[in-house]
Amino acid sequence: MTEDDRGAGARTIALLKIVAESGATFTLTQLGAKAALPPSSVHRLLQPLIRSGMVERGTGQAYRVGSEFHRVASLIMQHVDPGRLADPILRRLWSQWEETCSLCVYKPSTHTAVVVATIQTPHPLRFMIERHTELSLSWGSLGRAILASLPDADAAEAMKNHALGPLSGQAMPSAAQMASVIEKVRTDGVANYRNEEMDVAGVAAPVFRADGTVLGSLGVTAPARRLLPHIALDIESSVKSAARELSALLGYKARD
Repeated sequence: MTEDDRGAGARTIALLKIVAESGATFTLTQLGAKAALPPSSVHRLLQPLIRSGMVERGTGQAYRVGSEFHRVASLIMQHVDPGRLADPILRRLWSQWEETCSLCVYKPSTHTAVVVATIQTPHPLRFMIERHTELSLSWGSLGRAILASLPDADAAEAMKNHALGPLSGQAMPSAAQMASVIEKVRTDGVANYRNEEMDVAGVAAPVFRADGTVLGSLGVTAPARRLLPHIALDIESSVKSAARELSALLGYKARD
């Protein structure tokens, strides 16, 4: 391979990244501006991508991501391990707060969540969350972050599963109260749960796939006596930022 070939290869890879980030349609001028290349060079680099189906012509002077690009991306995403992808994000969150940080994945067949990754707090007094634990969506911050991100019909089914708190045995709040809880999570973008009697508190935010469906939730859990309300509020921004980062790695683009 010549130096020119290597240079063209590097530019093509860079162009593919820009194409993937460019939205529904894009023009040669727009790609050139982002790639710092003249439109003529962009046009030349696009030709093999068009022939292979990675890029397609749109209307007028526009182009769009091709069906082959979508197929390859879909194949890759089928093999993504969310826990491995989330590991450095969870570790940064843990380093900041030194409380138990976990990632849960939604399980549609049972309308529950399953813990796929967790880093325990170093404090001897802790609320234990272990990998492979199945969680209710009606109780706790991790569950409710997912619950609020589901279509209404799925959320209703999930709330039928656990009418009583799995730890406290308490009756679930009324339908009106749960509707208010769900609306607040949707508005705030984060679930903040607290049960003084059970000495448990947590903050969690939803994680989304590229297609906008909820993958699961990511959050911080600790004894309520340590995770005081004002600390939980401080943690909210960190958790939302971590969830947004993981969602972006999964290809999700938040709506403005």
